[in-house]
Amino acid sequence: MSSIPSGRRRRLRRSGEVRPSADWADLPIDALLSVLHKLEPIELMVGSAGRVCRSWRRAVRDEPELWRRIDMRVRKDHRYRIDEGTAREAVRRASGRCEAFWGEDATDHFLIFLAEQ
Repeated sequence: MSSIPSGRRRRLRRSGEVRPSADWADLPIDALLSVLHKLEPIELMVGSAGRVCRSWRRAVRDEPELWRRIDMRVRKDHRYRIDEGTAREAVRRASGRCEAFWGEDATDHFLIFLAEQ
């Protein structure tokens, strides 16, 4: 839903006036991280946040701050499948800064991997 009243939108279209748009790629990193922290790790891994633009994809992939607390527990409303590979990638993205990890049905191999990180 637009914040511009419909009559004003029609006048803008007819007059050819261009409304300045926000460039989400130019957000400062602290603002971007604040936005991305609102998402769950599984949404960052396989959701669309990394598809917004190159700077968002880079932040999701390369910012260890996003991966300090990783919750990979399955929820009823998740449409994503969480497997061990996804969980390992989330821990790798933490770059040794993972402070907490929640998950279900972890294998011994994964627990050893987690402890070594």
